[in-house]
Amino acid sequence: MYRVLFLFTLMIITIFIWYNFSSKVVGFIYNPLTSAENYLAEGKTELYLIPANVAGDLENIFRNFSARGAKFVIGPSTSADGKSVLPYLEKYNMISLSPTISSPRLLKTGYVYSLTPSNEAVVSAFEKYLSKIGCERLLVVLDDGNREYADDFKRLLDIFSGDFVYYKSQDSLSDVNLQEYDTAVITTFDKQSADVVKYLKLKNSNIKCVVSEAAFNKNFLSIGGQFVEGTYLIAPFTNIGNTEIELLDMWTKILTSHRFISVQQFKRFVSSTVIQLKDNYFYFGPDGVNQKIGLYIVENGQFKEVQ
Repeated sequence: MYRVLFLFTLMIITIFIWYNFSSKVVGFIYNPLTSAENYLAEGKTELYLIPANVAGDLENIFRNFSARGAKFVIGPSTSADGKSVLPYLEKYNMISLSPTISSPRLLKTGYVYSLTPSNEAVVSAFEKYLSKIGCERLLVVLDDGNREYADDFKRLLDIFSGDFVYYKSQDSLSDVNLQEYDTAVITTFDKQSADVVKYLKLKNSNIKCVVSEAAFNKNFLSIGGQFVEGTYLIAPFTNIGNTEIELLDMWTKILTSHRFISVQQFKRFVSSTVIQLKDNYFYFGPDGVNQKIGLYIVENGQFKEVQ
């Protein structure tokens, strides 16, 4: 009798510790070039996040995550960083919960889940909306530091005549004859995208600039100012101010609400559940999350949907 009581008490204690402590231990991997590190400073989550810079020793980082019982890693945010951490996710059987990774190659591995649709869907939306705004001659400005993401946009040149350039700084555009193009697609982050739009508009005031969800941030609007008025955005998000920060917060809320015992339980959950967070609904298919992708334009310092 006492043995049964002891085992029952031990079980209750184990469950208590797991629910209140162990289940909250989650890795958090960030790139200082994005906004993710700012999320840590906000201290909004109940989870015990173990922060790590993606530029660090990834073997040691993931060994530490594993030793502390983490099964899930929030982040990274870019597809290039996702490609870097993938071998360690596989080695330690962990799941990456990214706000904005969209590389179809990563999303099909079963180790990376993102709240941003796959580039297969995103680039198809670009094809549709570029036709809508009358694109004839296209320049694709690709993020040289995130080629795993940006290179998928080369597919647009199978539909529209034009060329691409990898962007590091304004010098990357110095040899491009911008008068040859009526439209530019820009895949860089917010601050770089604002700089690119300014440069393009100064060289060709008639060029139509189209940015991707990588630039969807208030920084793009504040830095770009009047230069980004009339810029188009093609993205799945319409009601949040900082895509990366708010999607990170959504992942933490999902983990806080459900406390998954294993990665297998998580996979079963996301494959069979429509997830509602605030006014957003997410469901996952074989190629990643499914969401409507819309066309927006900057008017009076705000993104407004194009009807």
